[in-house]
Amino acid sequence: MIGQLLRFPRLLFLIFILGIGQALFSQSESEITGQIVDASTGDPVDFSSVSVLQKTDSSLITGVTTDFEGNFELSIPANEDYLLRVSFLGYQTLYFTVTAAPEGVDLGEIELAEAAETLAEISVEAAALMFRSEIDKRTYDVANTIAADGGTAIQLLETLPSIQVDEEGQINLRGSSNLLIYINGRPTNLTADDTESILEQYPANAIQTVEIITNPAARFDAEGVGGIINIILNESELYGLNGQVNVGAGTGNKYNAGFNLNYRNNGWNFSMGYNFQYRERWEYSESWRESFRGNISPILDQEYDTENWDRTHLIRPGIEYQFNENTSLNFFSSINHRSRDRERLYQIRSLDASEQQDSAYIRFLEEDQSRISLEGGLAFQTNLGREGYELSLMATHSYSDQDRIEYFDQEFRDDNDLPVPSKRELQTYERPVERDLTLLQADFSMPLWDFNFEVGWKSTLSSEFREQIFEDYDFDNEKFEQNDLLTDQFYFDEDVHAAYLILSGNSGPWGYQAGLRAEYTATESFQPRIDSVHVNNYFDLFPSFFLTYELAENTIIQGSYSRRISRPNMWRLMPFLNAQDLLNLRLGNPYLQPQYTDNYELSFDKMWDDFFLTASVFHRHAENTFTRVYELFQDRSSVVTWANADTRRNSGMEVVKQLFLDSNTDISLTSSAFYSRITGEDSEGRYSNSRFSWTLNLMGNTRIRDWFSFQLIANYRGPIVIPQGTIDPRFSVNIGMRREVFNRNATVSLSLSDVFNTQNFTLNTQSANFDQRRYFERESRVLNLSLTWRFRGYQDRQERRQPDMDGGQDAVF
Repeated sequence: MIGQLLRFPRLLFLIFILGIGQALFSQSESEITGQIVDASTGDPVDFSSVSVLQKTDSSLITGVTTDFEGNFELSIPANEDYLLRVSFLGYQTLYFTVTAAPEGVDLGEIELAEAAETLAEISVEAAALMFRSEIDKRTYDVANTIAADGGTAIQLLETLPSIQVDEEGQINLRGSSNLLIYINGRPTNLTADDTESILEQYPANAIQTVEIITNPAARFDAEGVGGIINIILNESELYGLNGQVNVGAGTGNKYNAGFNLNYRNNGWNFSMGYNFQYRERWEYSESWRESFRGNISPILDQEYDTENWDRTHLIRPGIEYQFNENTSLNFFSSINHRSRDRERLYQIRSLDASEQQDSAYIRFLEEDQSRISLEGGLAFQTNLGREGYELSLMATHSYSDQDRIEYFDQEFRDDNDLPVPSKRELQTYERPVERDLTLLQADFSMPLWDFNFEVGWKSTLSSEFREQIFEDYDFDNEKFEQNDLLTDQFYFDEDVHAAYLILSGNSGPWGYQAGLRAEYTATESFQPRIDSVHVNNYFDLFPSFFLTYELAENTIIQGSYSRRISRPNMWRLMPFLNAQDLLNLRLGNPYLQPQYTDNYELSFDKMWDDFFLTASVFHRHAENTFTRVYELFQDRSSVVTWANADTRRNSGMEVVKQLFLDSNTDISLTSSAFYSRITGEDSEGRYSNSRFSWTLNLMGNTRIRDWFSFQLIANYRGPIVIPQGTIDPRFSVNIGMRREVFNRNATVSLSLSDVFNTQNFTLNTQSANFDQRRYFERESRVLNLSLTWRFRGYQDRQERRQPDMDGGQDAVF
């Protein structure tokens, strides 16, 4: 009932954001017109940029581009003085003052003089810091991560320090997989068991920056024990029509193509992005399980060979209107359609104590999967016309619908490896999923005495439905019949309502921030087959503290603390068996409780002329931790389920070193070491496991002027502790080259991932009843070739109009 009542204000909230701009900020305007011409020839300079700036601080108010005849027209508030900037590539930038009269101003012809040196003769390439540090996050500029060109977002993340990806596509940060994945500051409407699918929607070259927030402040969701990874997509700030087109191909039948278009004029900004991906990929897995229960066939030997065919279409239209320099309204949306075809061959042998075959199964899977995901939202932002003030309102809704059906044909073989036709099985397994997610958010900040005061509210309303329909073929009646034991449904609703406040400021060399976030969570799950309803409502407080001290110029020490929560999601909760592989089952636990973690971190940053160093020590203490538990079922099948362990402790250190050998070459080495200890209890009694582990990330960049750039990235991850065993170490190397072509209007990239084909996973499980070793690898060594073409939408009528270079005032992306 509470959730339903709280959903009612959505419509009022949307109406409020649509109307607030005109209600607060309408005023009389002045029409400014003119024509831009070449000073030497008098020819119109088409698609030149005309910008209106504040006269006091040169901040941008609005701007337009000229038409094919060099004419422009724009509207600005009347009765004020402004600074006008006129610019075009290959010409000197012109500045002059204009007074916006209520009756309008005709500036006539405005002459631009040719620049003495064209941009094509200037080199601006230089090595840069691998990330920017702020009080509560690190921001990585990944646009120059050459080694991931042609790949997806998940392959890009794997190149970043401290981030690892496991065999199921789950992201790990400093040894923790309890993370939030954001796209442009918003959570994604896909479930945690589909993290890999979330990230594979986005090509690596569509991403501008990645924010790593290991100890989030109170303004961020308290969800995510390990922190938040926020992926920021490319956007253009240029006026007029501009954009980029990209195509790519990789070995093993991997192709992608897409474009980003942007048109900005007279306060309006229209954007459209599209990306298509087609990827084929193989996977291989083997496992060896030995039972100690004294059964006739104590050993299970399994091999899986898989082929995947994935197709993805991603469309991102958007519209933004800037009322004036203080206020804007933005509509954003995305449409994603993904389809997957999969074939898998299971080879399963039951062996006796002397490792001789007793029986075997050959199980063949054909899978069809499709999903449509839709998102739409509005964001309103204003500073209320006052310096230091900011009000942001946002409302979004997203919906995803997935249809997935699998067909199995299983053949039984005897101890002589001969087929037994009477034991053949045919099965179908359908698993539809629907999910709705609504976000309502308001944030406000203002100066308060010597502090900066922030306050905000956010409601996250989600609803999810999952069903599985399992059928066995009856050869006598020649029809499929439903298996009632494995057929089930599960509904799960979760509403989280949050409010926060933050005080921050500076005093001499000291910087500080203190925040408190309150969250009320209301959850309800329903399993119709057994008429089971489970309600779990709870209220929590999440404090956070940050303190910085500037020891000297470019030398900062910082300490931070935050309390975090990880709520059990649908994947961990749904209480029915995942029956894709009947000898390796998965079962959710609807009685899981939230996991709570206290995060502590102390860091030191120092910048010299040619060397950068940051060192951090961190500690995480978690209660009620989620952990996978492996148990035997009917002596043959293993069941993976979830349980709340007692505690998990992670302590460690991370050191980042970046050396600038010259203006075009840098080397970065990131190393982390941490100790993990987990304790808990399962059906076999108490358990405890601990392990020391470490990671290394080496990145080298070099640029040969007017020729190409080269990048090498090497990653090593040490052993990882799990409740009943360990995950073996892992190592990989990626390389890439990039060259600017067509007068720097286009970029060609060549990259090779996993050069030595070492990116595999081995998991070892030990318990009183059985031991198991599982090995997994997927196609990871891929050679990618990609081309990106950038354009500004003007007619290149004269050779002196030189194309744009990377970076600078008029950079495209």
